[in-house]
Amino acid sequence: MKVISILNKHERQSKGQTFTQPSLTVPDQTMSMRTILDRYAKGLPVAGSKEAIWDEDESSNGINPKTLDLVDFQELKMKNKNKIEDLKKDVEKQRTPKSKINQEPEGH
Repeated sequence: MKVISILNKHERQSKGQTFTQPSLTVPDQTMSMRTILDRYAKGLPVAGSKEAIWDEDESSNGINPKTLDLVDFQELKMKNKNKIEDLKKDVEKQRTPKSKINQEPEGH
């Protein structure tokens, strides 16, 4: 059994690998963990230019799903449900007079 000490430690160490390719990092573009977490909490892109940036004009109703919470989702669900019910009622109202007009000539 061989005892490892400070004096013979270098004998047991492995050489490891040396990185020989050029670095692809860009100087002065590092972010601390605090900065990354702050950006994430504020809804800002953490990865920089890798995330898509949407124009305000492209969104039909101006809703940003990243900033919504469960209550907002529930409110949107109820609004959409009510709107769908109103549209169904309008469709039924439009169909009803047409069916009455078609039935009158047949009755004569």
